[in-house]
Amino acid sequence: MGLRIGIIGTGQTIGVATDHLKGIHAVAEWELTAIYDIKYENAKRWTERNNLSESIICSSLEEVFEKVDAITICTDNLSHGIIAREAMKRKVHVLCEKPLSIDYHESRILSEEAKNAGIVNYMGMQYRYHPYAQLIKEIIEDGRLGEIFSYRHKLGGWRIGNPNVGMEWRMNKETSGPGAVADFGIHQVDLIHFFLQEACGPIQEVQAELATYIPYRKADEGKGVVTNDDLAAVILKLQNGAICTLNNSRLLPPEGDGLEIVGTKGAVSMNQQGEVFFRNRTEDGSWGAEAERMDFQEKHKFPGLARGKQYKEFFEAIAYGIEHELSFAYGAAMARVIDAAVLSSEQGRRVKVSEI
Repeated sequence: MGLRIGIIGTGQTIGVATDHLKGIHAVAEWELTAIYDIKYENAKRWTERNNLSESIICSSLEEVFEKVDAITICTDNLSHGIIAREAMKRKVHVLCEKPLSIDYHESRILSEEAKNAGIVNYMGMQYRYHPYAQLIKEIIEDGRLGEIFSYRHKLGGWRIGNPNVGMEWRMNKETSGPGAVADFGIHQVDLIHFFLQEACGPIQEVQAELATYIPYRKADEGKGVVTNDDLAAVILKLQNGAICTLNNSRLLPPEGDGLEIVGTKGAVSMNQQGEVFFRNRTEDGSWGAEAERMDFQEKHKFPGLARGKQYKEFFEAIAYGIEHELSFAYGAAMARVIDAAVLSSEQGRRVKVSEI
């Protein structure tokens, strides 16, 4: 059994649609039959870069829906809901880029509508399927860390750290919602859930500081105002009392990106190259002299890498009726934590996730 899929939003900058294309191509059961971008030239250039036939370019969303069983949404955050709702009307299944929408409220509504529509809905949060995440998850489940009490993660992108990069939708609160804290923070919160939900319980409280350090960007009209954050620091408290510290940024250089999880028996870390290290505690409770580099095994890797794994799951969910955690409801739950961080920064206080 094969299924037809279309990509909505080819873009003109970071190329997230190309990342999804690699995932689609990794699963033989998928056939890319349609693409659409609000700007035809974007779609045309995208097909040329990826050696695809221009015949799959559609002139409207309606044309896409006539040619597919499922779609991938790679547009600005505000339009995710508009496109997903049109798909729901036609019983077309949806894989949506993160975040699901501009805030928790809209994300929750979308998740309820998708459930009522009876379509498969799946979030494009792929970091948990990288080899480092699979290996770290295994180390935690094996009990090698003991009781976990500390989690640190720095994640970001540096392309638009250059102030000469012009104004984009992601820099506008109206079309993006929050900035770096959602763009990168949503992946960080997903990883916390993936790694620590069973051992430490859910995120209970959030404290954050968000700021914008490049307030203006070049725009067609001259100078555009950046209306969301480009740097954020977030502290999260889990149910068992563990403390998580997150740094997410559009500005900082890649040096130092990585994560560290520490427990009573050991610590595991991942550096910016995706290498994983484990350091144990000795019998007297002190740290071992050296961190051991951990080797990846085939079971930690997936055909087509992280995106390939996602598209395999998306296909199986549709073809065989297999439910998956990464639904719109899950995307809404992650957005709830992000909204708590935004509120914390706005009001200068610690916020319970239950308040959102």
